[in-house]
Amino acid sequence: MRSRHVFALVVVVYMFISAGLAMAFDVAISSQAGWWSQEAADGEMEVLKAAIEGSVGSVEIFDSGNQAALATWVENNTADGENDILLLCGQFPNTIYQPGNVQADDSLAEIFLDSGNTILNTGDYLFYVVDGAGTNAADGLKTMMDIDTEMWDDDTAVVVTDDGANYTPTLVDFQTDRPFHLDELEGGWEPELIMAQNDAGTRADPVVVVNTGTGGMLGIFYQTSGQDDDPRAAVISEFILSYFGTTAVAPASKLATSWGAIKR
Repeated sequence: MRSRHVFALVVVVYMFISAGLAMAFDVAISSQAGWWSQEAADGEMEVLKAAIEGSVGSVEIFDSGNQAALATWVENNTADGENDILLLCGQFPNTIYQPGNVQADDSLAEIFLDSGNTILNTGDYLFYVVDGAGTNAADGLKTMMDIDTEMWDDDTAVVVTDDGANYTPTLVDFQTDRPFHLDELEGGWEPELIMAQNDAGTRADPVVVVNTGTGGMLGIFYQTSGQDDDPRAAVISEFILSYFGTTAVAPASKLATSWGAIKR
């Protein structure tokens, strides 16, 4: 009987910790657009901010003229005990990652990611573009993920998964230009949530992957070219509110530490 009571107490305390963390995270949006118009990006990001504001710790938008302030946000939110979100609109700000992959390790962006935070992207290929030019190219993603594979294709048809329909009901089948290659993930990276994928299950967008060693997560949403009408704000906000805010909010390493402390 005693062991059953202890188990029940562990579950209750664990749920209490999880609930306390549920919306304890901040969101920064770098609205500098790549592969879709700046006008559309500005509008969608304002819609996204309005959709999640009040349900998260804070939401701030940084345009191309405020990337120094974005770097300060990244520094301040790197090791604050929360799984914070940095959302990019297809461009990788040069204030947090030196263009041309000059800083292969320990950039502000990589430290932020490896500290158990999340970077999401919508628009051009993740980490490829800086200031309107492909100065990082495919090596941007390789450097940030510490892998040696290029995750892109053109006009790849993806179908909404059951999880996608559940967590992002606005999402419908579409064609993506830069899906993640699920069959080429390595170095501790695994799928966290697959919202749409190809028939073979090897390509996905939207998708969130997690580094099982650090708890850092990367997510892509509509890595599409010239498609201003993609419902980016709706789908990303649905993901943040329905999945991230209740399931993935605590970095894996921090959650494991809490669980270990309870068991002891």
